[in-house]
Amino acid sequence: EKKRGEIREAGAGGSRTEIQAKADAEAKFMAGQGIARQRQAIISGLRESVNSFKAEVAGVDAKQVMDLMIVTQYFDMMKDIGASSKTNAVFMNHSPGALEELTQAVQKGFLTSLPAAPGFAPANQSMGR
Repeated sequence: EKKRGEIREAGAGGSRTEIQAKADAEAKFMAGQGIARQRQAIISGLRESVNSFKAEVAGVDAKQVMDLMIVTQYFDMMKDIGASSKTNAVFMNHSPGALEELTQAVQKGFLTSLPAAPGFAPANQSMGR
């Protein structure tokens, strides 16, 4: 009788492990879907912002708008880092060409992390580089 109880206990433990593994897999899948939707919303928002800015400001192209947005996001991030009590120092280049270098570096990192999206050309074509 004790042996049967141990066998039932082992079977129940295996079933719980399988159910937990399936639940974990489903949770990870759903999290991935949420991240994908978030990225699509970001891309859509960027597209709308660029088009709106271009429509309202004469003589500005999409690259200039994206450069401005990326640098603004970068400085917002730097502000957040500076506001953290665990941050001691942040070193930034302040040379005359630093803004262009900063824009290129942030842009390169940003664009390489984006998934392929309809309506967006590869980074080397869309950004004129």
